[in-house]
Amino acid sequence: SSGINAEYVWSALYDLGNIFDSFLPQLLAYPNPVDPLNGDAAALYLHKPQQYKEKVKEYVDKYASVEYVDRMDVTKGGEVNEDSDDESSMSSDYTDDECNGMEL
Repeated sequence: SSGINAEYVWSALYDLGNIFDSFLPQLLAYPNPVDPLNGDAAALYLHKPQQYKEKVKEYVDKYASVEYVDRMDVTKGGEVNEDSDDESSMSSDYTDDECNGMEL
C-alpha cells in the first residue's frame, strides 16, 4: 500500500483567478518588508520611501514596456534572455557604508 487514500480527490484551494483577483492585489497593497525576497527593496521601502517610489516607477517604465518585451529573446523552453548588457536586478544599489544602519 502506498499510504494514499484512493478516495481522496485533490482540488486547488486557490485557482489562478483567486490569485490574480485577491492574493496579488493584497500582496502589492500591503507588502511585508520584514521578511523580504529583495532586501535592498525592503530597506529602501522602510528607510527612504520617496526613493523607493522613484525606483519602482523607474523599473515599471523600464521593464513593463512593449519595447522591453520586444527586445526579449524567449527560448523554446520558455527561458528569457535579455538582449541588453544591463546589470542583474539582483545586484545591490547600495554600498556597504549605505547599508549600515538599514536593519530590517
